[in-house]
Amino acid sequence: MKIVYAPCALVLLAACPHRSLAELPPTTAGTQTKNIPVSADIDILFVIDNSLSTADKQALFAQNFPAFVDVLDTQFGMGRPNLHIAVVSTTVGTESSAMLAGCPSAPTDDGAFQAAMVGSDAACSQCAVDGSDRFLSDVATATGRTTNYSCPGTNPLAVALPCMAELGTAGCGFEAPLEAMKRALDGSQPGNTGFVRDGAYLAVVILTDEDDCSINYDKGGAAIFSLNPADVGGTSDFRCQPMYAYRCDRAISAVGDGNVHDYTGCVPLSGSASPYLQDTSYYYNALTTIKDPSQLVVAVIGGTDANGNMPDPTGFSIATGPVQVPGQTQVQDPALEPSCMATVNGHPAIARPGLRLADFVSQFGERGKYYSVCQSDYTPALRDIGERLFAAISPCLEGPIDTTDADPNNPGLQPQCTVSYLFDFGTPQQHEQELAPCIMTDPTTPSSQPSPCWYVVTDPTTCADPSTLPTHLELKVANGPTPPAGTMTSVSCAVASP
Repeated sequence: MKIVYAPCALVLLAACPHRSLAELPPTTAGTQTKNIPVSADIDILFVIDNSLSTADKQALFAQNFPAFVDVLDTQFGMGRPNLHIAVVSTTVGTESSAMLAGCPSAPTDDGAFQAAMVGSDAACSQCAVDGSDRFLSDVATATGRTTNYSCPGTNPLAVALPCMAELGTAGCGFEAPLEAMKRALDGSQPGNTGFVRDGAYLAVVILTDEDDCSINYDKGGAAIFSLNPADVGGTSDFRCQPMYAYRCDRAISAVGDGNVHDYTGCVPLSGSASPYLQDTSYYYNALTTIKDPSQLVVAVIGGTDANGNMPDPTGFSIATGPVQVPGQTQVQDPALEPSCMATVNGHPAIARPGLRLADFVSQFGERGKYYSVCQSDYTPALRDIGERLFAAISPCLEGPIDTTDADPNNPGLQPQCTVSYLFDFGTPQQHEQELAPCIMTDPTTPSSQPSPCWYVVTDPTTCADPSTLPTHLELKVANGPTPPAGTMTSVSCAVASP
């Protein structure tokens, strides 16, 4: 089963059935709601920076993917969920004359899934995706798992995924991960059809060492590519980051004089103040139109401050000046100075702050997470992303659920919760069936009445994390047929006062 946990006030109305808890006892402090799909379906989109500076980071990302697959296979003892996994690059059309190699006006990427097995591992030459399919499908059936890909080894998914993710470095240096994400999911690419499933959770994971440069094409933002180079720091991406992406304590100078210039209080430009770039809120709205916010997990592995912290989109310090990207001979001046550095696969690597990406992630609250790309090992980040996905789909009740027993005459714990099936979740046909609490014969065994019904058990093994699962409570539904695909089990429980 899948569970998402979020306050009703923070999710779309479709996720909040029209019902109310009984009168709350004095010890409670409101309610929280978690939506549990009847099957563990997760659609995962990886957005990979394929510009010149990311070769080592792509390789490290690929090397660490087996850890991500391991979490998917073992977390909570639930087994591998039903997966769709796709990869897109950060290269999209400029709708303008090409300025840099890899920046055509209409590239073949443009949000199209990249299913070629192009990774550096020798095993990639032995991998393939069936027919014209552009994404990996790995789902359980009555007779076992059905996949649309083949790779050598005992765990083919752990081989196939990195083979798809090493996209190379011939892409555009005006990275547009948010626009690529949108085009990948909004129907712009017919070849991507079938990836997003009704009722499935959707995870978006972005890997990049620079900020987002997604253009507002509707208001002529493509004109940024034809601005006079003398006015915008040359032909580089300085015109995007930082010049027309941020507002700082003073105007950002495009003059390259060999000196470092510091700016404080920098925030992403938005609305009418952003003449060329698309607002990050536009992409939040686009993504939450495709999928209910309670069914989303969004993660960025990007440029942080020197201590590995997410850039603060409400005010961050940047610097401009001469920069020589490791592995390249040309010095760019002016350029946005790196905000973090690391040794990646034995080579020096840098990243610039992702203020726009941080602003985007922050709009998802607990469903958004930002990790540092300046690390020698992405395993902890990928493990954490996998664990967050499973926290979203597990039957464990997150947060400080009030454990006051609402019915001492019924064996076991009876928390003050309401539980409902939401059929055809997220569609105009959505409708609800409220479930009654089970009559228990002992604390962990329901009787045959009523049908269907719900109960909770304390399971410190399955629901172990003391920070997110302090009560270790697991929801169970008994005595009824399995509801049809597309159904959510919605749980609203009283929360204890601090």
